[in-house]
Amino acid sequence: MICRLLTTDAVAEINSTRPGDLPGPFPGPVNVPTEDIRDAVFDIVDVKGVGGSIKRAPHSGTATYINQNRYLLRFIRYEEYLNQFRLSFELDWSRGMSRPDFIVYTPENNSHFIIHELSEGSIKSKRKKAVLQILNTLRFFHRIPSIRVFIDTFRSRQCFISADGCPEVSSPMGMADGFMAVYASLPDPLPIHNQSIERMGFLAYETNVADIK
Repeated sequence: MICRLLTTDAVAEINSTRPGDLPGPFPGPVNVPTEDIRDAVFDIVDVKGVGGSIKRAPHSGTATYINQNRYLLRFIRYEEYLNQFRLSFELDWSRGMSRPDFIVYTPENNSHFIIHELSEGSIKSKRKKAVLQILNTLRFFHRIPSIRVFIDTFRSRQCFISADGCPEVSSPMGMADGFMAVYASLPDPLPIHNQSIERMGFLAYETNVADIK
């Protein structure tokens, strides 16, 4: 659903608010890069500009997903999606738009909708920019009625920021084999209190472990 809306309604919104020096609507076409993962435990990385799967073995990537219920998780490579609107330095329909790395949701049910930003470096130096990226993305989505309605159907709506210094699994060895033992000792994510994010129905956290319950 949201993949289709990103090729129609979101493009219309981008065109309606495009910088005034652009010659007209984005010429298109637009695609939405996605990857589906159902593993119980896995890591993700940013493969922008590199290609290939975002999935990695546990504790070999940037952030870990604990998916005890084996939900089908659809990862939209949101930054890559927006980057295709940049044809050159001068011709950029997405100029000034915030672009967190991933939008994640459960396409088989309305359980989880996630915005996930992976940041290189310390969370202390990245927190302010990452929170602003997430907030501006939510504001963009909420300007599009069809996307706002779609997001509001999900039971859990969360934003994750992952970087050095965020809570993470401290003992990764054999975590995929000893799944329940690891699951029982997951670190608590650090809440990010932002009233603007919360007013749009989301909770935000600093964590390197996304616990999808």
